[in-house]
Amino acid sequence: MSTEAQPPAGSARATAVAHPYGQGKRAFYGTLWTLWTVGLTIAGCTVISGASVFTGLLLLALAGVTLRYTYRIWTWQARRLIFFIVF
Repeated sequence: MSTEAQPPAGSARATAVAHPYGQGKRAFYGTLWTLWTVGLTIAGCTVISGASVFTGLLLLALAGVTLRYTYRIWTWQARRLIFFIVF
């Protein structure tokens, strides 16, 4: 039997979780993917207001996929961070 006291169940030590990446990487990738989401949403709405409805819906679907990944980054649910940028 150990004489060392155990931390209470709700304390920060008891609930600490190791994350596969740090705060800086999370902020950088989260911001990058947030910009992709906003850009694709604006592009989709712009194209839909024009004549190409199919392309606009495709862009909005891609915006939904990037939104899901962005949410996973900001809530520490993403297991890997993906760098994606096109010039």
